[in-house]
Amino acid sequence: MPRGDSGQQPFTASEAAFSIPSGYGEDRLVAMLQDPWWIFAYGEIRPSPERAVRGQLLPQEVSGLQSVLRVYDVTGADYPTQPAHRSFDIALSGLATNWYIQTNAPGREFIVEIGLLTSGGRFLMLARSNRVTTPRFGPSDVIDELWATSDEAYWKLFGSIAGVGMGASPTAWAHLLSQQLSSGNWSSYGLTGPGKPTAMVQGFWCRIDADLVLHGMTEPKATVSVQGQPVAVRKDGSFSLRLALPEGTQTITIEVTSADGRHAKTIAPVVTLAGASGLTTDTKKSQPSWPRLEPRDGEGGGA
Repeated sequence: MPRGDSGQQPFTASEAAFSIPSGYGEDRLVAMLQDPWWIFAYGEIRPSPERAVRGQLLPQEVSGLQSVLRVYDVTGADYPTQPAHRSFDIALSGLATNWYIQTNAPGREFIVEIGLLTSGGRFLMLARSNRVTTPRFGPSDVIDELWATSDEAYWKLFGSIAGVGMGASPTAWAHLLSQQLSSGNWSSYGLTGPGKPTAMVQGFWCRIDADLVLHGMTEPKATVSVQGQPVAVRKDGSFSLRLALPEGTQTITIEVTSADGRHAKTIAPVVTLAGASGLTTDTKKSQPSWPRLEPRDGEGGGA
């Protein structure tokens, strides 16, 4: 089919005449998320089910009858088998079939029902929506290895900034650590550890986490494990691993075994992280105690 000057295919007569139907003949109510504070709902109720529900009304309930959306907070509850934590109603008017609903409750679960509300408070449901969970507000406080930066991506980011590359020698790292720690400009990129915020002082607080980067070289076909977990060895025999470093003294057990299993070496460095003891109102800066690495190695079999 020929195209116009714009390069786009022109509409046909049948396409121009097509229109989206106002309804699909189904009784349904659908809830969707907008943001941590708002949800969106749309629906359709055929006249026959509404007439059937109106037939259940008592004569004294006809006066003052209104259509409403009832929004339930069902967080952790098997609604309707279990009761909702709370609910609120939104009066409906006109012919609207979609609504924005302000919940003001990040991280909660909601179900919406549409129905008729009598002046006496009796609610007759016409349709019930699906369950939606509003997202939390702010970054997640869950530290999950599933979302940790890959080893290669970490080295591209950290290595380019620090001036060292993947599989860098211990001499290069020792020089970097000495330079950074003495300058006081050391920072940790990537995965943060399970550190604890220090004590609150007049609403002000801070949190300092530390990562431990282990790296080394061995035979390309050798196997390496840290704390009993396997670590990938690259084609050149290099390996590296980042660990979240909690406060206190940790013994990191590294086991390297030759491809034929005849030779093994166990290295168990002891790492100590001693943090400052919380914030005070003193204007003097507290001096942190940086991590100390005290290597202890022993061999299991020939080296």
